[in-house]
Amino acid sequence: MYNLIPAQDDVKLFFGMESETAERYGTIGYLRADFGKSGFEFWTAWFDIQNHLKTPTFKEEFDNIIESLRNDGQKPLFSSRAVLELFCCANPGKDLSDSGNGYIIRTQKYSCYFRCKPSTYDYDIYCFSYDNRFLLPELAGKHEMPEFCYSVLSFTGELIKIKLNTPGYYKVRESTPDRNKNREIANINNALLEVTPAQEEAMFIGSLFGWEVPGAKPWKYDKCDSL
Repeated sequence: MYNLIPAQDDVKLFFGMESETAERYGTIGYLRADFGKSGFEFWTAWFDIQNHLKTPTFKEEFDNIIESLRNDGQKPLFSSRAVLELFCCANPGKDLSDSGNGYIIRTQKYSCYFRCKPSTYDYDIYCFSYDNRFLLPELAGKHEMPEFCYSVLSFTGELIKIKLNTPGYYKVRESTPDRNKNREIANINNALLEVTPAQEEAMFIGSLFGWEVPGAKPWKYDKCDSL
Protein backbone atom coordinates (compact mmCIF):
# COMPACT_ATOMS: atom_id res chain seq x y z
CA MET A 1 0.00 0.00 0.00
CA TYR A 2 1.34 3.43 -0.96
CA ASN A 3 0.75 6.69 0.90
CA LEU A 4 0.95 10.28 -0.28
CA ILE A 5 3.43 12.26 1.84
CA PRO A 6 3.59 16.08 1.83
CA ALA A 7 6.60 17.03 -0.29
CA GLN A 8 9.29 19.57 0.54
CA ASP A 9 11.25 19.60 -2.72
CA ASP A 10 11.45 22.27 -5.39
CA VAL A 11 8.15 23.38 -6.95
CA LYS A 12 9.50 22.65 -10.45
CA LEU A 13 9.20 18.90 -9.77
CA PHE A 14 5.40 19.21 -9.87
CA PHE A 15 5.38 20.56 -13.41
CA GLY A 16 6.59 19.41 -16.82
CA MET A 17 10.26 19.59 -17.75
CA GLU A 18 11.81 19.60 -21.20
CA SER A 19 15.13 19.06 -22.99
CA GLU A 20 18.27 19.28 -20.84
CA THR A 21 16.38 19.95 -17.60
CA ALA A 22 14.31 16.79 -18.07
CA GLU A 23 17.48 14.85 -18.79
CA ARG A 24 19.23 16.14 -15.68
CA TYR A 25 16.30 15.28 -13.41
CA GLY A 26 15.44 11.96 -15.07
CA THR A 27 11.89 12.97 -15.98
CA ILE A 28 10.03 9.97 -17.39
CA GLY A 29 6.61 11.49 -18.05
CA TYR A 30 3.41 12.45 -16.32
CA LEU A 31 -0.13 11.27 -15.72
CA ARG A 32 -3.19 13.50 -15.80
CA ALA A 33 -6.34 12.27 -14.04
CA ASP A 34 -9.88 13.47 -13.53
CA PHE A 35 -12.81 12.17 -11.47
CA GLY A 36 -15.32 13.32 -14.09
CA LYS A 37 -18.66 15.02 -13.52
CA SER A 38 -19.84 12.44 -11.00
CA GLY A 39 -16.68 12.74 -8.89
CA PHE A 40 -16.27 8.92 -8.90
CA GLU A 41 -14.93 8.28 -12.39
CA PHE A 42 -11.20 8.05 -13.09
CA TRP A 43 -10.16 9.27 -16.52
CA THR A 44 -6.43 9.27 -17.15
CA ALA A 45 -3.95 10.22 -19.87
CA TRP A 46 -0.20 9.59 -19.91
CA PHE A 47 2.34 11.91 -21.56
CA ASP A 48 5.89 10.80 -22.37
CA ILE A 49 8.83 13.11 -21.72
CA GLN A 50 11.75 10.66 -21.98
CA ASN A 51 10.31 7.54 -23.50
CA HIS A 52 13.54 5.53 -23.14
CA LEU A 53 13.16 5.72 -19.33
CA LYS A 54 9.64 4.26 -19.47
CA THR A 55 10.86 0.70 -18.96
CA PRO A 56 8.68 -2.34 -18.17
CA THR A 57 9.97 -2.12 -14.58
CA PHE A 58 8.80 1.48 -14.30
CA LYS A 59 5.43 0.78 -15.90
CA GLU A 60 4.74 -2.12 -13.53
CA GLU A 61 5.66 -0.11 -10.44
CA PHE A 62 3.80 3.00 -11.58
CA ASP A 63 0.66 0.97 -12.33
CA ASN A 64 0.91 -0.58 -8.86
CA ILE A 65 1.12 2.87 -7.24
CA ILE A 66 -1.93 4.22 -9.06
CA GLU A 67 -3.87 0.99 -8.51
CA SER A 68 -3.10 1.13 -4.78
CA LEU A 69 -4.21 4.76 -4.46
CA ARG A 70 -7.35 3.91 -6.40
CA ASN A 71 -8.41 0.72 -4.62
CA ASP A 72 -6.46 -0.13 -1.43
CA GLY A 73 -8.01 0.48 1.98
CA GLN A 74 -11.51 1.44 3.08
CA LYS A 75 -11.41 4.91 1.51
CA PRO A 76 -8.69 4.97 -1.15
CA LEU A 77 -7.46 8.51 -1.85
CA PHE A 78 -8.18 8.25 -5.55
CA SER A 79 -11.60 6.60 -5.14
CA SER A 80 -13.43 9.92 -5.50
CA ARG A 81 -12.96 13.66 -5.64
CA ALA A 82 -14.60 14.06 -2.21
CA VAL A 83 -12.18 11.64 -0.53
CA LEU A 84 -9.15 13.35 -2.07
CA GLU A 85 -10.48 16.78 -1.11
CA LEU A 86 -10.89 15.71 2.53
CA PHE A 87 -7.37 14.28 2.52
CA CYS A 88 -5.87 17.50 1.13
CA CYS A 89 -7.66 19.59 3.74
CA ALA A 90 -6.52 17.34 6.59
CA ASN A 91 -2.98 16.82 5.24
CA PRO A 92 -1.86 19.94 3.37
CA GLY A 93 0.99 19.20 1.00
CA LYS A 94 3.49 21.61 -0.44
CA ASP A 95 1.70 24.84 -1.31
CA LEU A 96 1.61 25.09 -5.10
CA SER A 97 -0.53 28.22 -5.07
CA ASP A 98 -3.37 27.97 -7.60
CA SER A 99 -2.17 24.52 -8.67
CA GLY A 100 -3.12 22.84 -5.39
CA ASN A 101 -1.09 20.70 -2.98
CA GLY A 102 2.10 18.74 -3.64
CA TYR A 103 2.76 15.20 -2.40
CA ILE A 104 5.36 12.54 -3.08
CA ILE A 105 5.74 8.78 -3.22
CA ARG A 106 9.37 7.69 -3.44
CA THR A 107 10.36 4.07 -3.99
CA GLN A 108 13.83 2.60 -4.37
CA LYS A 109 13.95 3.27 -8.11
CA TYR A 110 11.39 6.01 -8.81
CA SER A 111 9.87 9.19 -7.42
CA CYS A 112 6.32 10.34 -8.16
CA TYR A 113 5.35 13.93 -7.44
CA PHE A 114 1.58 14.41 -7.22
CA ARG A 115 -0.12 17.75 -7.79
CA CYS A 116 -3.61 17.46 -6.29
CA LYS A 117 -6.36 20.00 -6.81
CA PRO A 118 -9.79 18.38 -6.42
CA SER A 119 -12.09 20.49 -8.58
CA THR A 120 -14.93 20.01 -11.04
CA TYR A 121 -13.47 22.81 -13.16
CA ASP A 122 -9.96 21.42 -13.63
CA TYR A 123 -8.02 18.16 -13.71
CA ASP A 124 -7.91 16.71 -10.21
CA ILE A 125 -4.47 15.08 -10.30
CA TYR A 126 -1.16 15.39 -12.06
CA CYS A 127 1.63 12.92 -11.32
CA PHE A 128 5.18 13.63 -12.56
CA SER A 129 7.50 10.62 -12.49
CA TYR A 130 11.30 10.55 -12.18
CA ASP A 131 14.08 8.00 -12.36
CA ASN A 132 15.98 8.14 -9.04
CA ARG A 133 19.31 7.39 -10.73
CA PHE A 134 19.13 10.91 -12.13
CA LEU A 135 16.82 12.71 -9.72
CA LEU A 136 18.57 11.97 -6.42
CA PRO A 137 22.05 13.07 -7.57
CA GLU A 138 20.46 16.23 -8.98
CA LEU A 139 18.72 17.01 -5.68
CA ALA A 140 22.01 16.39 -3.86
CA GLY A 141 23.91 18.76 -6.16
CA LYS A 142 25.93 15.94 -7.71
CA HIS A 143 25.21 17.04 -11.27
CA GLU A 144 27.32 20.14 -10.84
CA MET A 145 30.97 19.93 -11.85
CA PRO A 146 33.63 19.91 -9.09
CA GLU A 147 36.56 22.34 -9.17
CA PHE A 148 38.91 19.40 -9.69
CA CYS A 149 39.08 15.62 -9.46
CA TYR A 150 41.44 12.69 -9.92
CA SER A 151 41.39 10.09 -12.66
CA VAL A 152 43.49 7.50 -14.49
CA LEU A 153 44.61 7.73 -18.09
CA SER A 154 43.08 4.86 -20.02
CA PHE A 155 46.08 4.41 -22.33
CA THR A 156 48.92 4.59 -19.76
CA GLY A 157 47.29 3.90 -16.39
CA GLU A 158 48.87 7.08 -15.01
CA LEU A 159 47.22 8.92 -12.10
CA ILE A 160 46.19 12.45 -13.13
CA LYS A 161 44.44 15.52 -11.79
CA ILE A 162 41.81 17.39 -13.83
CA LYS A 163 40.77 20.99 -13.25
CA LEU A 164 37.37 22.35 -14.31
CA ASN A 165 37.32 24.33 -17.57
CA THR A 166 41.02 23.61 -18.13
CA PRO A 167 42.06 21.61 -21.20
CA GLY A 168 44.29 18.61 -20.64
CA TYR A 169 45.39 17.25 -17.29
CA TYR A 170 48.09 17.53 -14.63
CA LYS A 171 50.52 14.81 -13.63
CA VAL A 172 50.41 13.72 -10.00
CA ARG A 173 53.53 12.85 -8.01
CA GLU A 174 51.67 10.06 -6.21
CA SER A 175 51.25 8.15 -9.49
CA THR A 176 52.65 4.61 -9.45
CA PRO A 177 53.52 2.14 -12.22
CA ASP A 178 50.50 0.07 -11.13
CA ARG A 179 47.26 1.03 -12.93
CA ASN A 180 45.07 -0.66 -10.31
CA LYS A 181 46.85 1.13 -7.48
CA ASN A 182 46.39 4.44 -9.27
CA ARG A 183 42.69 3.69 -9.68
CA GLU A 184 42.46 3.04 -5.96
CA ILE A 185 44.21 6.33 -5.16
CA ALA A 186 41.90 8.23 -7.52
CA ASN A 187 38.82 6.63 -5.95
CA ILE A 188 39.96 7.49 -2.42
CA ASN A 189 40.78 11.09 -3.28
CA ASN A 190 37.52 11.58 -5.18
CA ALA A 191 35.54 10.09 -2.30
CA LEU A 192 37.17 12.58 0.08
CA LEU A 193 36.22 15.38 -2.32
CA GLU A 194 32.69 13.90 -2.67
CA VAL A 195 33.19 13.57 -6.42
CA THR A 196 30.96 10.90 -7.97
CA PRO A 197 32.02 8.49 -10.75
CA ALA A 198 29.69 10.35 -13.12
CA GLN A 199 31.37 13.66 -12.30
CA GLU A 200 34.82 12.15 -12.82
CA GLU A 201 33.83 10.73 -16.19
CA ALA A 202 32.35 14.07 -17.29
CA MET A 203 35.49 15.91 -16.14
CA PHE A 204 37.70 13.46 -18.04
CA ILE A 205 35.70 13.91 -21.26
CA GLY A 206 35.64 17.69 -20.84
CA SER A 207 39.39 17.92 -20.35
CA LEU A 208 40.02 16.00 -23.58
CA PHE A 209 37.24 17.12 -25.93
CA GLY A 210 35.95 20.42 -24.57
CA TRP A 211 33.67 21.41 -21.72
CA GLU A 212 30.58 21.96 -23.86
CA VAL A 213 30.39 18.52 -25.47
CA PRO A 214 27.51 16.26 -24.35
CA GLY A 215 29.91 13.86 -22.65
CA ALA A 216 31.02 16.60 -20.25
CA LYS A 217 27.66 16.43 -18.45
CA PRO A 218 27.46 14.26 -15.29
CA TRP A 219 23.81 13.38 -15.89
CA LYS A 220 24.75 11.59 -19.12
CA TYR A 221 25.98 8.63 -17.10
CA ASP A 222 24.12 5.95 -15.18
CA LYS A 223 24.45 6.96 -11.55
CA CYS A 224 24.56 3.32 -10.47
CA ASP A 225 27.67 2.58 -12.53
CA SER A 226 31.18 2.93 -11.22
CA LEU A 227 34.36 3.54 -13.14
